[in-house]
Amino acid sequence: MQDNLFEEFQEIFSQNPEETEGLENNDQTKKERVYTFSPFALQDAIGEKNIKKIWLEYEKLRFAGIEAEEIIHKIVSKVRDLAFVNMGATKEDLNMKDYPYNKSKKDLKNWKHEDLNKFYTKLVEIYHLSRMESGSELDIAIEKTLLSI
Repeated sequence: MQDNLFEEFQEIFSQNPEETEGLENNDQTKKERVYTFSPFALQDAIGEKNIKKIWLEYEKLRFAGIEAEEIIHKIVSKVRDLAFVNMGATKEDLNMKDYPYNKSKKDLKNWKHEDLNKFYTKLVEIYHLSRMESGSELDIAIEKTLLSI
């Protein structure tokens, strides 16, 4: 019988980022953080509209200690970029670099216009509801919304 059900995902959910020593610069030792997750992986998964990947990347960020407040802003910015590119905005209009603009254009093939607008509206709604007293917990609301794509 398997000892740990999630053994294959053990390196994904490591507790702390590893610190490695960097090169000396002007007699000062710099420490560089190496994370077991990519901060942009969640945005890429949303662009791909891959629910399994979205949930795994969301959980990685949560286990790494990233607050739901920061995560919602990353998600909203990705969905907003997708929506604006879908409406015909140029990279100059959005003040974007080539890579994120082209990535958004490529990711549009995975999203229907109506689904994208509904998802964006839902994200803004849960963010504002979480700020109100009667609102639900933001992290739970984000997870439910991501799983409902």
